[in-house]
Amino acid sequence: MKKPELRKIYKAKRFQLNSTEIQQLSLKILENLKQMDIWDFSVYHIFLPITQNHEVNTFPIMDELFLQNKRILVPKVNGLELINSEIQKDTEFEVGKFNTLEPKSFQSIQNQEIEVVFIPMMVCDKIGNRVGYGGGFYDRWLNQFEKMPVKIGLNFFPPVDSIQDTEEWDVRLDYSVTPDEIVSFIDSGTSASSEK
Repeated sequence: MKKPELRKIYKAKRFQLNSTEIQQLSLKILENLKQMDIWDFSVYHIFLPITQNHEVNTFPIMDELFLQNKRILVPKVNGLELINSEIQKDTEFEVGKFNTLEPKSFQSIQNQEIEVVFIPMMVCDKIGNRVGYGGGFYDRWLNQFEKMPVKIGLNFFPPVDSIQDTEEWDVRLDYSVTPDEIVSFIDSGTSASSEK
């Protein structure tokens, strides 16, 4: 399937989930993340959920990161670019472009400091290609990195077989984490391995 069709299908699937289900599924995603070998890093970049789009609630993940004294960066949109905005426990947020929450005050951090990135998506395929909202923000941003961080897609749904209209600048995920599984795209290169 192609990205526009997948975007339409998985947006509809998301909207079938109510707020209680989203919260429960988001907590299951956190439990799966806790099983991963990603907690020895220091600097994590994570998206803030757009509630009206029924996205994964990432605030419990941020709570866990703060609990472990990690540095947390969130994206702030500036034109077509993402600014890496370091936040603290007491950071206040406001609604920015695309109805995303953005910090009112922050410190801008360079890409090379980032070690792990949690990435939003509609769905991915079995080799780590991702369908987002179509703006290309994350792909443009990730293509600026000299050394790639660990890229983890967060999603409610399992990977589809393939995304047919990928582009050469699309950046593949290293992992997909859903409420039911952790899927790695690293070991095989062309096929995914799954663990519960």
